[in-house]
Amino acid sequence: MTTVPNEVHGQLTSLAAFSDPLPQCGTANPALTTVLGKPGCAGVASSFFSNPTTLNFEPRFGFAWDPRGDGKTAVRGGFAIFDVLPLPGYFFHPQSVATPFLLAGVVDNKQGPLAGIGVLAGTPGSAYSKMGPNSLYGALMESHPGRSYVEQWNINVQRQLSASLTATIGYIGSHGVHQLNRGDDGNLVIPTMTSAGYLWPYNPTRQDLRINPKLGPIRYMLYNNDTSYHSLQVNVQKRMSRSFQFGAAYSYSRGMDSSSGTIAGDSFSNSVTTWFWFDPKITHARSDFDVTHTAVLNGIWQVPGPRAGLRRLVLGGWEMGSIFKMNSGIPTTPLIGGDAIGAQNAGSDPYSIPDRVPGCDGVNSNFKSNPGGVFLGYINTGCFTLPKASPEIASRCVPFVGSGTLANPQFPGTCSNLLGNAGRNSVIGPPLVNLDFSLYKNFAVKKISESFNVQFRAEFFNILNHPNFGPPLPFFNSGQAQIFKLNGTLSGGGGLQYAVTQPRDIQFALKVIW
Repeated sequence: MTTVPNEVHGQLTSLAAFSDPLPQCGTANPALTTVLGKPGCAGVASSFFSNPTTLNFEPRFGFAWDPRGDGKTAVRGGFAIFDVLPLPGYFFHPQSVATPFLLAGVVDNKQGPLAGIGVLAGTPGSAYSKMGPNSLYGALMESHPGRSYVEQWNINVQRQLSASLTATIGYIGSHGVHQLNRGDDGNLVIPTMTSAGYLWPYNPTRQDLRINPKLGPIRYMLYNNDTSYHSLQVNVQKRMSRSFQFGAAYSYSRGMDSSSGTIAGDSFSNSVTTWFWFDPKITHARSDFDVTHTAVLNGIWQVPGPRAGLRRLVLGGWEMGSIFKMNSGIPTTPLIGGDAIGAQNAGSDPYSIPDRVPGCDGVNSNFKSNPGGVFLGYINTGCFTLPKASPEIASRCVPFVGSGTLANPQFPGTCSNLLGNAGRNSVIGPPLVNLDFSLYKNFAVKKISESFNVQFRAEFFNILNHPNFGPPLPFFNSGQAQIFKLNGTLSGGGGLQYAVTQPRDIQFALKVIW
């Protein structure tokens, strides 16, 4: 088990619920808990949260079986439970900005432009001068979390095919329960469920309809994320014999979750950092790190050559090696830029999702072409549309206006405050192909010892100079996955912008082995 985090000065804080106007704090010291002349805490909490780890039970089971009794076949399997303990590092992001011990907040330009960065707090027009209690960050840690653990299991069959060749095929799976779901801001407008999906309130005047208007953003840490992983794995290994060895491995896998981040939601560049905490099923989809197909080949060949004399010095002792890797891409989420749905949260990502055209491939298969100088993005924007207003919800919809107005919109019949059905991680990024090659020359120095060698190495990384790209990103000041603008017009996004492997890299080295 692990103990509940504490702080020697009591400077920990947590809201018991998103709607609470003031948090519970670890101390009642007025010098620390007064905010803008008013109490910043509703009381002193006896514990940060109830401890779910005191009765952890982690059974482990494994077996190995030789069904033929000849030592050439092995069937192996195992099952285990591993707890994911609520370690102090998980609390860094919520606590690093939480009122009343740190006065950080979010303000906007509704009252006129803000003064420049670095302007003193007391200067009229500065951001700090506009910051009141309803703009301060809060923090919410689930007060009664369930036990967070992962079940893992595997079974495989290994067969010796020859004296130096073995093959293995197996299945690996896991299931995570009460996994961490951390977001930048859970203080948002709660939608209603309709037959068309989640619909946010009709709010053309942008009134503050958030859960808690007494606070600004609320960073949260909940344990409501379930995860799963399933993988078929095949492996062939040939040990060194007749001057040659090789290995081959292939996996077909699927990882699923509602949020892939751990300590921070932006653990992966293709993540949307803050999703819908009130219903994680909305975003239950491929993990941000999901790679369906992975294949790796490697080999080493000790090139035959003369065994003695000057010819051996020149032609003998050469080795060639290579590693080839090929895998499918990681996913990304096509988005509508800005807060079209009216969630009114202050997280780092837009929330709006378009609709998906049934049966349409979301990836433009000709994205590498450029006929007539026309730019073709990686995301096939023709496979996504603006959310539509069904008869049931039409009276509560706000249309995308485009170049028109709310009274005369360019896209009538659309519904900007309806969450589209395209879903999270619905487009798979480009595959990765990479070939590395090495060439070695061994110079044996028998006068020093039988094992003393000087090795010349020439290594070629990405020898084919093949460009490998990541998917269009939804954030990190990118917005390439934002295929529609806030007003509903196409943004021109959806293209590729960053490489995930280096260009061809060649290096030479000398290595002394003894």
